[in-house]
Amino acid sequence: MRVIELFAGAGGAALGLEAAGCESLARVEIEPDPCETMRAAGLECIEGDVRDLSYYEGLQADLVWSSFPCQPWSTAGDKKGAKDENRNGWPWTLDAIDFIEPKWFIAENVTGLTSHSGGCSSGCLGPEDCARAYFDLEIIAPLQRRFAWVGWRILNASSFGVPQNRRRVIIVAGPGAITWPDPTHGKPTKQADLFGRRLLSWVTVGEALGIDSRVIGGGRNDSVPHRSPRTFRDLTDEPCTTIPAVQIGNAGPWLVHPSVLEKPAPTVCAMPNGKGCGQWSADQGLREKMEKATGKRRLTVQECAKLQDFPDDYPWQTETQTKTSLFCQVGNAVPPKLAEVVARAVIEEDQRDA
Repeated sequence: MRVIELFAGAGGAALGLEAAGCESLARVEIEPDPCETMRAAGLECIEGDVRDLSYYEGLQADLVWSSFPCQPWSTAGDKKGAKDENRNGWPWTLDAIDFIEPKWFIAENVTGLTSHSGGCSSGCLGPEDCARAYFDLEIIAPLQRRFAWVGWRILNASSFGVPQNRRRVIIVAGPGAITWPDPTHGKPTKQADLFGRRLLSWVTVGEALGIDSRVIGGGRNDSVPHRSPRTFRDLTDEPCTTIPAVQIGNAGPWLVHPSVLEKPAPTVCAMPNGKGCGQWSADQGLREKMEKATGKRRLTVQECAKLQDFPDDYPWQTETQTKTSLFCQVGNAVPPKLAEVVARAVIEEDQRDA
C-alpha cells in the first residue's frame, strides 16, 4: 500500500507504516530538526509545508496518514481549538485529501478532540469553542462526504506492547469498515479481554529500560485544592504515563534510586534559584551533581524514546544541540507499534476488498 504522510514528525508513524508493509511516496514535515532525524534514520522526507499541494503532484497514493498538530486540542496546551488557525492542521489535511484522492485515510490525534468543552453543560457551544463539536461537524462529517465508511476508536499504545499509557483517537476512512486491532497486552491480573482472548502482560517501564532504580511519575490532580497539582506514584511495574513533549517543571517521570524511596514521598525538586528541575536536565554536569545529591534524575532523551517504542539506536538530531528539541520530537511522536497495528488493519480490509 502506497502512503503519503502529513505532519510526519520524527518518523514514528513512518517506522510503523514500513513495518506494516507500506511503501512511502512522500513524508512531509515543516520542522528542520525532525527532518534531520528522519534523514539520519534513512527515512526520506520533504522539509516543507503540507499546504503546498505541488508535493503530491502525480503521486498515486492508496493511503494518506495525518498526525495533524494536536496542540489546539490537547489538555496540556492552551486549547484554542478551531481558533488556533496557525496550528490547526485539519483544514490543510482536507485540502490534501481532496487533491490526492486516496482510497484510505488514517488520522491520529489526542483524545481531547472527543470531549465536550466545560462550557457545554447547558448546551454545546459549537465547533468554534467545543472540541467534540469540531470533531463531529468539521472532521467526521466532511470525511463521511468523501468516503463510504468512517470510523474512530480511542486506542492505548500500552495495549499493543508499548511501555507507555498513551491514549490516542484514531480515525480511519475508506471504502469499507475495518476490523479494529485487538489488544495484545493488558494488566498482569487480567488474563483475557472481554471476548475471552488471552492477553500478554503489559510491558513495564522497568522491563523496557532495564534499570535497577525505580521510576516515579504521575499526573495532574487539580480537584484536590489543598494538595499540589501534581501527584506521584511508582510507575516501575506498569507502563509509563504519557511522555510529554516538554520536559520541564515537576511533571516527571523521575528515575529514583531505591534508597530515596525509604524517605518521605517525592516532592517538587527545585534549584536554589527557583527554576524547575527541567532547567537543569539539559546540563549533563549539573544533572549528575543533582542526581548524586538527591538520588533522582529525569529520564534521558533515549530513555523517553525507548518508552515511545523507538529503537535504541534511533539517531535523534538537532541543529540547535539542545535537549528541548529532542524531547519535543520524542514527545510529539507516534509510537511505531500503534501506527503499525492500525495500518495492518487497513491493509487487511483492503486485501479483502480487492
